Amino acid sequence: MKNTPVNFPTIISEAAAADVSSLREFFFSDPSRPLIATGSGGAEAVGDFASLLYGARRGMSLSVSPYTLNSFSDSALSTSKVLLVSKGGHNNDIVFAAKRSLSVNPSRSASFTLYTGEKNEVRKLFLKAGSTLSFDIPDLHVHDGFVSTESTLMYFALLSRVFDPDCDLRKYSTLPEVPYKVELNDGTPLSLADLHGVNHFVFLHGSWGRPVSKALEGKFFESGMAPSTVVDLRNYCHGRFIFTSNHLEESAVVFFVSPREKDLVRRVREFLPPSTKIITIETESDSPEASLDQLIRSTLLFTDLCEERGVDFSSPSNKGRIDKRKPMWIPFISEMKKNGPLTLG
Repeated sequence: MKNTPVNFPTIISEAAAADVSSLREFFFSDPSRPLIATGSGGAEAVGDFASLLYGARRGMSLSVSPYTLNSFSDSALSTSKVLLVSKGGHNNDIVFAAKRSLSVNPSRSASFTLYTGEKNEVRKLFLKAGSTLSFDIPDLHVHDGFVSTESTLMYFALLSRVFDPDCDLRKYSTLPEVPYKVELNDGTPLSLADLHGVNHFVFLHGSWGRPVSKALEGKFFESGMAPSTVVDLRNYCHGRFIFTSNHLEESAVVFFVSPREKDLVRRVREFLPPSTKIITIETESDSPEASLDQLIRSTLLFTDLCEERGVDFSSPSNKGRIDKRKPMWIPFISEMKKNGPLTLG
């Protein structure tokens, strides 16, 4: 197996063995009720994956940050199903979101964490409220540094099983020999070393690639490696291709491809110049595990690029010496309490 700092075999085997039946019941019950999913950092992409899957089962769904969630009215929250995603269940944003959701919609609010210990404040809130909708998967071995990587993979694997009970995760215990393809648009092969001049990545997604592209964007940005733009294939064709045209030398286009996007991606590539740098992350699956497959492949791209560029995603460099504690000290909760939800009239 390819050497990688991410413990793929353990994540896959533990996700395959976990009991997800109660979590499945939450998602599958009352399917006509809209779902609002929320999480911060790496958990935001997990919320987006849950929202995508819920929508694929013909339900209305929305994935938002905790800040946006707390801008919703009580009636919006009380008439929906609310999913709160947080690895440890103790960051200030998710704790406040849990308090508010439980106060207005205790019977249809659920939490989804990967930790059952004493620091899981959200779990405590649900237990105090007498709720059985705190889905805390025990005995998992996921280790994240500054950038959430293993926990995001674990969540995607668990949700793939929730929405597709026939999903066999064992196929992902062995990593793909060629997880991604790097080339010029004319087909000339490139190596990651050929991307050293690239300082901006454009992530183009269609269906199953949407939450994966958001997860990868977060990794690139939080590791300090490079800024990136997430845009769906159609919006790219509506004018956003101009950035690529004006910055061919220092940008690369990353395509997330499942079977339903193959022809569309081919058509998009036809109008790009031959010298455009292209990275393709492709899956042959057209089911929930398509997102998991692409996440595994994109994680390998991320860790390989980190190695190539000397980036430590567990503890990225902080050249401006911004105090890492201060952003979390911004009084999010007190400001939300003071201002309340957005209202008109």
